[in-house]
Order: sequence, then C-alpha cells, then structure tokens
Amino acid sequence: PPPPQMHGAEEQSIFSKLKMGATMGGMVGLTIGFLFGGFAILRNGAGPRGFLPSLSGYMLSSAATFAFFMSIGEL
Repeated sequence: PPPPQMHGAEEQSIFSKLKMGATMGGMVGLTIGFLFGGFAILRNGAGPRGFLPSLSGYMLSSAATFAFFMSIGEL
C-alpha cells in the first residue's frame, strides 16, 4: 500500500532550515553576549574602546558563533 499522505505538512527546504537555525542562534547569541559581555565589562572595565563598542563586540561574536552552529544543527 502507498504511504499515508500528510495533509498540510510539507518538508522544509534546506535553505529554510539554515535560515531558521541561524535566526534562532543569532537571537540566543545576542542575549548571551549581552549578559556575559555586560558582566565582563562590569567586572573588568570597558577598556580603551568604551562601553558600547566593547559590549557590541561581545554580542556580535557570540551571535555569529551561535548562529553558525545552530544553522548546522538545524539540518
């Protein structure tokens, strides 16, 4: 007999899965970067660049790392 048809549920494309994983990972990474970066700045000081550039560096590097691994893990 033929396999049962799943009405309304379609398989997502690979690009769609990568995009969804990267979006979720980026959001989680931004949040983690904000928390840990803020803690590091409060503990060690902002450094010569100042508060906002230091915090954004923490957030962007964390977001890029999480987005990369989550996009791979979403496949």
